[in-house]
Amino acid sequence: MTFSKKEYDAGIATLTVIAPDLLEVRYHPGTVCTAEHVDRVQAMRVDVMGAHAHVCLTFVPEDIDIPLEAMRQDFGRIGRAENKLLATAIVAQGSMVEMLTKLYYSHFPQKHRVIVTSSEAVARAWLKDRLPELSGSPS
Repeated sequence: MTFSKKEYDAGIATLTVIAPDLLEVRYHPGTVCTAEHVDRVQAMRVDVMGAHAHVCLTFVPEDIDIPLEAMRQDFGRIGRAENKLLATAIVAQGSMVEMLTKLYYSHFPQKHRVIVTSSEAVARAWLKDRLPELSGSPS
């Protein structure tokens, strides 16, 4: 059985199912991430991946605008009960975005594992180490 990548447009981001257990989310440069927009991305992630155990690699560009109101909301709440997100690796491009993302996750701890880094290689290696854990997760 062959797998072909699928892309979805969530307005402020493109979601790409790379493999049955790997989703990539790429926020568009210059995007304003309002709470409503990020909710849409999270809801689409849940719709796309469903109840299948998976990991997520997210790319946040340096020139993204994150209003304070968006930092006050736990976006992980969307689909938390029914979805099978095992781990999220976030590649934050730029020191300010990296700092804000780490601050956000310290304020809203998630039930799944999260890493925030400026290195795509580190993020991919970290997620690769999480993939064996998927075999123990019911899908």
